[in-house]
Amino acid sequence: MMKKITTTLTFAIFSIALLGAVLLLGAMIPLFNYDLRIVQSGSMEPTVPTGSVIIIYSANSYTIGDVITFQRSGEKEVTTHRIIEERLEMGEEVFVTQGDANNVADSEPVLPIEITGKMWAHVPFVGYILDFFRQPIGFLILVVIPMVLLCVEQVGKIKTELRRQKAKEEDASKV
Repeated sequence: MMKKITTTLTFAIFSIALLGAVLLLGAMIPLFNYDLRIVQSGSMEPTVPTGSVIIIYSANSYTIGDVITFQRSGEKEVTTHRIIEERLEMGEEVFVTQGDANNVADSEPVLPIEITGKMWAHVPFVGYILDFFRQPIGFLILVVIPMVLLCVEQVGKIKTELRRQKAKEEDASKV
């Protein structure tokens, strides 16, 4: 019974750790033309709550109503807002954006080259979990604890095998 509980607990911890690792990796490295981002402000609420993970993809075109993620040239900050207007400025298409919770449009239009992608979906509150895994204690839970459990399990298997070998040798010497 104890072995069954230990196996189930180990499986659950590894599953959670694996899911966390996949999500964390997805948030750092775009996979299959999709990118994960954590929403860190309330500018898109209630459509996209703070702490959500958004899944974005690079599209061929963007139109009014699309929720896009963009990064202005020379800035570190990444923003996700809705396109509310398209227009031409000096012969170039630009997009005017605004957060759903904001009363006014963003001060500068977004150039197509600054757009990272269009929001495909969002998952509320998962961003808080990903952010937690980025912290030292989260890393400990995600990597170190499963590694220790794996080592303990392997040591147990080695001990069991050694006992089995010893019992076999004792049985052979009795004959």
